Amino acid sequence: MLFDLQPKTRKEDLYDRERELEAFNEALKLGERLVLILGIRRLGKSSLLNVALSESGHPYAKIDVRSLYFTHGSIPQEILAKRILSSLIESIPPSGKLRLGMTEALSSIRGIRLSGVHVEFEKKPDLAEILEKVDSWAESEGKRVIIAFDEAQYLRLSGIQYDGLIAYAVDNLPNLTFVLTGSEVGMLHDFLGLDNPKKPLFGRYAREITLERFSRERSIGFLETGFKELGIDISPSELGRAVYKLDGIVGWLSMYGYLRGIRKLPERDALNELFHRAQALVLDELSSLLSHSRRYGLILKAVAMGNKRWSDIKEYLEFKAGRINDSKFSSLLKNLVKYGYLNKSADGYIIPDPIVVEVIKKSQLTPR
Repeated sequence: MLFDLQPKTRKEDLYDRERELEAFNEALKLGERLVLILGIRRLGKSSLLNVALSESGHPYAKIDVRSLYFTHGSIPQEILAKRILSSLIESIPPSGKLRLGMTEALSSIRGIRLSGVHVEFEKKPDLAEILEKVDSWAESEGKRVIIAFDEAQYLRLSGIQYDGLIAYAVDNLPNLTFVLTGSEVGMLHDFLGLDNPKKPLFGRYAREITLERFSRERSIGFLETGFKELGIDISPSELGRAVYKLDGIVGWLSMYGYLRGIRKLPERDALNELFHRAQALVLDELSSLLSHSRRYGLILKAVAMGNKRWSDIKEYLEFKAGRINDSKFSSLLKNLVKYGYLNKSADGYIIPDPIVVEVIKKSQLTPR
């Protein structure tokens, strides 16, 4: 169902992302070893990843890195190895020689115990050795194994050089493909360092699949299709008003469809409820950022109020929070672009999500 608020898992529930799925499948057919799925928040990266993995026909492991980070405070190698192996085994049908071959290959590693999809280690695991065994198994079975890290930029906060491990695998394990998604696109690129001579992955090729917001026509088509699934007729004028406010962000369009079509709220109530939910969600997302410096909030407030130029944003910030030197201010702006909260163009800085703009306008964000 298009208006399901959970990430999609079936191709028929993923609206108009054929081009992105084709690019993903082409990368697998060509044996490419590093694929990036990029885009701002709420454009459906997790949904695309879910569907691409399930449609690929290959064994795969999918790890929600953000969940691991916030659950454990870091990402120890043992925890990551367990998640990779459990998810990988689970992706293979339980009956038949394929899973049996996988468990036999992994059981040959000293200190590992397997029970179904449950994994235990008797000593600290060597993740490189585990990946080598998986690669050997894949080669023997004529398979390609996909290891997907959703919101992969959080790997950089683990204190472990996972970028070096990925570089080793990309160079030496030809039957593995790593897929990384990221909403904080700049942070993900910083973590990988494909253009940084000092980073392990420097110079490696990565297929980049970037999700864009829906056009007005695609947004209206999405809503029309979703309401048709529910047997509900919504006027073209209402669809136009919703799309004007939500501006092609599929997560907000889905929520509007859910509130209007499934919860049966009137148009105005559905939009009010959407904003109320969005406000809690966005402020929660911003809380970690603001804990480092409340100036981030004031910069976002300045941009939300229509200040696009560097000098105008700085003037607003200094009016609210006192003097700040140019270097420090530029660093704060650069970080907000990296985190995906701002886009920079020839016209200046903008917040790419219209609902986030409204939330920030109406929220009290004060300096530290």
